[in-house]
Amino acid sequence: MNRLRLPIAGSFVALGLSALILAVAPTVASAQSLGKCNSFYPSGYTLTEGKVNPPLVNMSKPAKGTVFEEPNFGTCEVRATSHATEPPSAFARNDYSRRQAFNANNTYFIVYSNDGWWHLYDANTLQHLRKLSPRVANPSTPAQYHLAGDAEPQWHPTDPNILYYLPTNGGTKLLKLDVRNNSYAVAADFADKLPAWASGARHIWTKSEGSPSADGRYWGFQVEDGDFRLLGYMVWDLQQNRLAGSMQSSSRPDHSSMSAAGRWYVTSSDSTGTWAWSRDFKTKKKLLHKSEHSDLALGPNGEDYFVSIDYQSDKGDVFFVDIDACPGVPASASDAPSCPRTTLFPTYSNGSATALHVSGKGMKKPGWAVISTYGTSASRDGSWPWYTNKIFAVELKANPRIYPLAYTRNGGGSYWAEPHASVSRDFTRIIFNTNWGVRGDDIDAYIIHIPATALPGGTSRPPPTSGPMTGGTLPPLEVQGNNVGASGQAVASKPATGPVNDGDAAPASTGGKLSAGNRGRVAITPPAMLFFRRSLSFLRTVQAHRLTEDSATYLAPLAMPGIGWSVHLNRLGLSALRSWSDSGRPAK
Repeated sequence: MNRLRLPIAGSFVALGLSALILAVAPTVASAQSLGKCNSFYPSGYTLTEGKVNPPLVNMSKPAKGTVFEEPNFGTCEVRATSHATEPPSAFARNDYSRRQAFNANNTYFIVYSNDGWWHLYDANTLQHLRKLSPRVANPSTPAQYHLAGDAEPQWHPTDPNILYYLPTNGGTKLLKLDVRNNSYAVAADFADKLPAWASGARHIWTKSEGSPSADGRYWGFQVEDGDFRLLGYMVWDLQQNRLAGSMQSSSRPDHSSMSAAGRWYVTSSDSTGTWAWSRDFKTKKKLLHKSEHSDLALGPNGEDYFVSIDYQSDKGDVFFVDIDACPGVPASASDAPSCPRTTLFPTYSNGSATALHVSGKGMKKPGWAVISTYGTSASRDGSWPWYTNKIFAVELKANPRIYPLAYTRNGGGSYWAEPHASVSRDFTRIIFNTNWGVRGDDIDAYIIHIPATALPGGTSRPPPTSGPMTGGTLPPLEVQGNNVGASGQAVASKPATGPVNDGDAAPASTGGKLSAGNRGRVAITPPAMLFFRRSLSFLRTVQAHRLTEDSATYLAPLAMPGIGWSVHLNRLGLSALRSWSDSGRPAK
């Protein structure tokens, strides 16, 4: 579909010593990147462990910047945004569980607003810094370099000031933005390095849900023409600035992504299933027969894991697959057995069920993931399951340790109200969205902070790569504005080729706001279409209508000029519906 333990008894002493050191050494606490929660946790603090479901304690909505204790689980939370008083329009939310909101050293985070703008915040002070786009610094920037809507922003893995992005809905270049001054450069130009079958490529992207490998070297994309018809797949080696592999195909997936360690390119389709392809596209592995909410994560020893839910299984299992260990078949094979899986926990229990999202972005805490649930239904006896509408950390192993971190306090609403919790690389911050119990889209971002020692595990990474990171580790850009070419050198200004913001923009480096005339006139994916494209996953479990995507119907009126969408509604036949069974299994 489109579109969160602590050491056990033997480690308590070590944890206590660590907490004591933090208490007497503020610089260490600062390095731990707990921001406003730096002085919150006492020595010897331990997270609540287990599948527990204490009664939700009612709380009034906190003011922006307020630090408070999550009353049920004792974690430190802070309200991070206030869209009513800050530039984000209509809401300020984390874009998605599969997107990393925090930069490499937890000094910045990004949120998305209803008008398509991306916004930069100081992750320690929570100050709104600026809108993000070259057009903030230079309103005449050509449309192909604008950052808005489905631009798929991805933080550089080591440089805290660099944000990679694509033209809206993908283009033929990978771009990068220096968030300090909104200057941009071309990180990779694919146009002259594509195979012959991709000569008509116009949209190279992941369909908004993919990520590069954890080290930023490998990027996997689906290659589409001007009408968003799939031409094939490609893997790009940013370190070598070359095509690592490609394959022609017309089977358009719901989304695609590089695996966390970079050994596999993963496509996810509701019709053909979820597959992992080797970088050279000679081998493939079947991860799941459907496309479900999922993410790619690192195993405890750097393995490539796929973490997902399977609503078609008897118990609605949440599980993971070790992609590396799964037997593969030739890429030309028509089908393959599904990979062996390890069940983490079931979600169907005496009639209960839930929708959820997975975040495997804690790359420096391998072997863990964050899960956020919503739309949970009660059991037949009226009780609520342990996973009800909360955020928890789950260990990626059989019989995992589970640590509940917070209730989402979500009052329901549209797609935008879903929590979409995403974890920082070091697993010390988890950002999520909530309307604080009031149904609708009055949504802001909140951050849970936990100590770096709260979960077992170290900072192991994927196998190291050698050589310089082309387009990734260049010195910070010093060019004023954004007239920077592929080489990083300043180039002559070009006339704008699309709608631009009028009026004068405040200098990006000051964090100043744009005038009213600068707002809302950007070329973005309409929120209505994002709503359709990402879909409401829980419809799959409880309703007879499903939203699917393919190339059958072209809804131009809902799109910006020149951007086509292929969305249609498919009513399921009665024979395909199933009523709730004794096990609580929902309709397929």
